[in-house]
Amino acid sequence: MPKLYFYSKTDLAFKSIGRGRLSAIVISLVMISSLLTMILGYFGIDLFGMESLRANSIARENSIMKAQLASLNSKLDGFKEVMEKLSSSDSQLRVSVNLPKIPPDTRRVAVGGVEENRDFGVSGNANQLISKATNTLEVLYREAKLQQSSYKRIMDQYKTNQRLFAHIPAIDPIANGEITDGFGMRMHPILHVMLMHEGIDIAADQGTDVHATGSGVVTYVGKRGGYGNVVEIDNGFGYSTLFGHLEKALVVEGQKVKRGQVIALTGDTGLSTGPHLHYEVIKDGVHVNPTEYFFNGRGYGTSGFYAELAQK
Repeated sequence: MPKLYFYSKTDLAFKSIGRGRLSAIVISLVMISSLLTMILGYFGIDLFGMESLRANSIARENSIMKAQLASLNSKLDGFKEVMEKLSSSDSQLRVSVNLPKIPPDTRRVAVGGVEENRDFGVSGNANQLISKATNTLEVLYREAKLQQSSYKRIMDQYKTNQRLFAHIPAIDPIANGEITDGFGMRMHPILHVMLMHEGIDIAADQGTDVHATGSGVVTYVGKRGGYGNVVEIDNGFGYSTLFGHLEKALVVEGQKVKRGQVIALTGDTGLSTGPHLHYEVIKDGVHVNPTEYFFNGRGYGTSGFYAELAQK
């Protein structure tokens, strides 16, 4: 199973999500489903058969019933401890997939209050035991529904993150390539005027492999003015990448590519002073600094790859 990563806002670091975290989600979902089944079962039988209890007031107060009610309350207290642990686990899992924790106030509102002292038509300790069991069941039911909803949200976000991680343009298009010209305003080396450089230039010998920096679909292969031979990829999630001055494209329009796949060979086509790769990253239609998205130590900027993950 490939490693997946999440951005820790607390540690300001990028960490891997291990199998243990993912297994915890699955185990917790099973526990929640089992708990809901149990609770719904109690509600479905008109808790302890109230009508029958009212018709047999003397039998309701016998020692056997009291012992059973005490045992039930003990088990429900155990379920309350389980729910508390699940709540703690829920917070950790939400952080792992870059979701905010559920605030305590939100949990309290979602669970709500219950009527403390109910009259079930019996006297003394038996009524108290029934009332406690009923109240606990109602609270547990609401907590379980909230937790079930949260775990579903966690799993959905985890699946989204899987796709996002694969599509963000996060690697160098050329292995160990030297950046010779950065992103921003510069004096154009051929036109000799100040122009915006909307990507970066990476030095490379003619015919060097060019890699897709994120998974996606090839949207354009061909010539484009000063860029020479170009390959463009739609990476999804608002991202697209452009590779220019190529000698040769090794993909065709409409082809799906994966991060790291060789898509072209470097060249010297278009307005170029020598063999190199011009590389661009476009996010939501705006050119951004590609180095902000490199996950190899080059970028580590305040925006780009890390900022994108922190928002998910």
